[in-house]
Amino acid sequence: SSGINAEWPLRPGVVIRKQQIAEKLQQQQVERDVLLKEREELKEAFAEHEHLEKQKVQRTQQRNLAYQSDLMSQVAYTSSIRDREEVERTRELDIQNQAEVRYQTKLASALQTQNIDRAHPLRQYHRTQDRLFG
Repeated sequence: SSGINAEWPLRPGVVIRKQQIAEKLQQQQVERDVLLKEREELKEAFAEHEHLEKQKVQRTQQRNLAYQSDLMSQVAYTSSIRDREEVERTRELDIQNQAEVRYQTKLASALQTQNIDRAHPLRQYHRTQDRLFG
């Protein structure tokens, strides 16, 4: 019979070659699996790195915002103190001006009055002495 019989035993070289090919294919599959696993691990590591970087940027932004807020609070506080001091200086100046006006009014009134109702005690003493011994 000239046909190939499926049960006919294969030559040892063909069997060995088939085994080599099967082993090679299996090794290639293992290598592909290792590469895929490494790629997934790299993706995960990169994603973790990105996540950590985002957190770092957020922390930096939060620190910067807190610092900016602190500076603004300090400026507002300093401005408030300066405003209060200015109000106090103005109030004190007003009080001094009012006192000066009262003094000037009394002084003008005293200078216009020829009659001195209340003399200094020594002057009163001398007047009485002049009248008595005069």
